[in-house]
Amino acid sequence: MEQDDAVSTFSYDGDGEADTFSIHQLRAAVNSHFCVACQLRKLAEGGYHKVYEVIGEDETVLGIVRVASPAFPRDKLESEVATLRYLATHTEIPVPQVFAWNSDPFNPVGAEYMIMQKVPGVSANTQWNTLPMNVKERVVSQVARYLKAIFALRFEHAGSLYLSSPSRNDVYVGPIVSTPFYRAIDGVIRVPDAALQLSTRLSQYRGPFSNVSDYLQSFLHTELCVLAHHRPVVLSELEVADAQEADARLVTGERVLRKALELCTVYPGNNSPGVPMTTPTKPFSLRLDDFRLSNIMIDDKSGVVTGLIDFEGTTVAPLWECAVVPGWLLDCDDPEGRYEGGSNEDRRRLLDVFWKTMDDTEWREMYENGKPFRRLSDRLSFQIGIWSMRGGEEWVDERLAWAKLHPGISMPEKN
Repeated sequence: MEQDDAVSTFSYDGDGEADTFSIHQLRAAVNSHFCVACQLRKLAEGGYHKVYEVIGEDETVLGIVRVASPAFPRDKLESEVATLRYLATHTEIPVPQVFAWNSDPFNPVGAEYMIMQKVPGVSANTQWNTLPMNVKERVVSQVARYLKAIFALRFEHAGSLYLSSPSRNDVYVGPIVSTPFYRAIDGVIRVPDAALQLSTRLSQYRGPFSNVSDYLQSFLHTELCVLAHHRPVVLSELEVADAQEADARLVTGERVLRKALELCTVYPGNNSPGVPMTTPTKPFSLRLDDFRLSNIMIDDKSGVVTGLIDFEGTTVAPLWECAVVPGWLLDCDDPEGRYEGGSNEDRRRLLDVFWKTMDDTEWREMYENGKPFRRLSDRLSFQIGIWSMRGGEEWVDERLAWAKLHPGISMPEKN
């Protein structure tokens, strides 16, 4: 159990100072909500949040409370609450109920937090390798149905969801919550001396976005902005001893980034993959960020999915970014595969179950034809050092040439 006077810390690599919050005040907020004296027991801790189980006076589990790291944009927690409420209202997907939240980082706790239902069952990743195949198949068929239901949700703009008011479930699409806009990425504050200033400057690129091109270009604009205002920091990141060589790398990287901006206007542009260049009325759906087995709660005996959890970073994105097979169902050597999921033989069998349940023609088209587009979107979050490396410019030039001859059509992948 956490002690009343304890202070918990989010620490970062590099020169950034640690962020702290008060366990005592967090417990007081939980006590106030449940109207009983509670204890907090830590369940999990990641780079961007900490999760505590809320224990009542009779040892009953009343729920959980999750604290968000200040590395996030301030509206990250609000977006996750809106996403959970939207899914609960518009689908039959089991998601945890949010009881209360506080998105003011200057509240007595000292960080954003939300109090929510604890979903019954166990996390699928803790049992996956030992579950019988018939139980795994049941889990996969349910996951496929839920992903199909999420894909059916359509929006006119890209970005992230927010509540129109705390007391209502109406939502709107607002600024995107995505890693280029985090104050700390992978535990590292990029510009410690001007983190807040940089975050404020980058906010202009967060949308919302009315078309696919603007959405894609926003990631590139952030890196060009960092370069324009913090060139010495970017130079140091290259770790190139020769100053002349480092400058040349930056010149190359900036040139390639600007070519990539052009690429985003024509490939994929404002269309869906494999069809002529058009602007659909509602070209966006919900994209789950890194959908892992750990985000699936199950009954390990029956295979019933009791809940999907952890919707932080969920965004409204182009359809071809949303129609993605979970990486733990793909072969280990697949570019979109994940390390978790068991043997390739088991994955292929479960993938067959997935496709039999996912009988959505548009979903499959977006998945298959969107692969080359997703290669592009995966690169957009790279920092300039990667863009300046050998082969980066050729990669962009090749797709620019293709897109000018085949507007709106994804370039076939090479074997």
